Amino acid sequence: MIDLIRYKRHPESVDRNAKQDRSAEIEVGKSAQDGRREVSRSAPSGAKNRVTKKWSAHAALAGTVLLIGANVSMAQSAVTIYGTIDASVGETRDGKTNLKRLDSGAGSGTRLGFRGSEDLGDGLRAIFLLEMGFAVDTGTLQQGGAAFGRQSYVGLAGRNWSVTAGRHYAPVELSMVFADVFAQAYWGNTSGTGNGATSPASTLAGDGGQGVSARISNSVLGLYTLGPVTGRLMVSAGDESSIGGGHFWSPSLTYSAGPLLATIGYSRFRQYLKDIPTATSATWQYEEVAGATYDFDFVKLYAGYYKFDPAEANKVVGAATVLSTRSFWLGAKAPFGLHAVSAQVMDTKSTYIGPAGKGLTLGLVYEYNMSKRTRLYANYGQVNNNSAGRVSLVGGTTFVSPAAAGADPKALSLGIQHSF
Repeated sequence: MIDLIRYKRHPESVDRNAKQDRSAEIEVGKSAQDGRREVSRSAPSGAKNRVTKKWSAHAALAGTVLLIGANVSMAQSAVTIYGTIDASVGETRDGKTNLKRLDSGAGSGTRLGFRGSEDLGDGLRAIFLLEMGFAVDTGTLQQGGAAFGRQSYVGLAGRNWSVTAGRHYAPVELSMVFADVFAQAYWGNTSGTGNGATSPASTLAGDGGQGVSARISNSVLGLYTLGPVTGRLMVSAGDESSIGGGHFWSPSLTYSAGPLLATIGYSRFRQYLKDIPTATSATWQYEEVAGATYDFDFVKLYAGYYKFDPAEANKVVGAATVLSTRSFWLGAKAPFGLHAVSAQVMDTKSTYIGPAGKGLTLGLVYEYNMSKRTRLYANYGQVNNNSAGRVSLVGGTTFVSPAAAGADPKALSLGIQHSF
């Protein structure tokens, strides 16, 4: 992270304040000079020297006060620029086609962000965050092409609470991330459940359901921490339509103390407009997640459960229409020196009007930390689908879908990540 700017209220006001400070110093200097010239014309030589010194002292004192005041006001606020760049070479297979690839986001999603806060006094702060996702191999924006599609919000925060408005990670998504050994990065993570793609037709920047239910647009998020427990509550206007398309709410609770973390999350949301015919009433659907981790120092264990129950109303239900899906997973991470090895296995079952689809997802990661900010990694993932299974293999922001029902996607990547 880089401390980019220190400012008061708004970057433009830095220039205005600085100009005002410089103007004030110039005016003080002019007054001192005018005073000295006036004294020179009317005062005796001895008095002239004494008054000149007095004016000089006053001018120096005034300038010092102005500079100190400017520094104090500027020290109340800060903006930080941060990011992660991930690139890898590898091979993917979808059960039909093999591809040699240069990927961005097979490990962690590549991003650039700006985070800022202003001290408002008495423990109150104004905060904001703007974070864009992009592909380092092509330079193009991700998240449907949104400029700040990963996160963008502004709000107020206290010592143990915050309220923000904008585009956020959903509480149910954060619970999944906490319980995933890969934190939803790398091939084989829990995004293979379908979380983050529950509005399949909302693919473009500005769509109310783009990235649902991982990221939620038009949302307000509240957070409160009491001891080891953190609660989150989100509400969203979704598509901001008269029929309530995409109306969303999601609570979560996370307990973290010592080696133990436990979390639960829930979301309930209406169908989004792009997923249903016009002039229909959007109906409700829901997700739930529960997970835990325990750190034994030499190894950290992860476990979780996820379920999604989509609405069948307003749809033409076909052979590939998912009626429900549920997943269980177990993971472990063992650090040793500058190295770490992680593994996760996830069982996913999806119900259709025909036979149920099942997929067993496996992810393996080796990491070598060259420094605090740079690491190399090797990552392998695969999904073993049954004859009706359609589970995809998902990386940080990359994926391999099965070429057909029953196909087994696979991926191998060798990459580098750098954070700043």
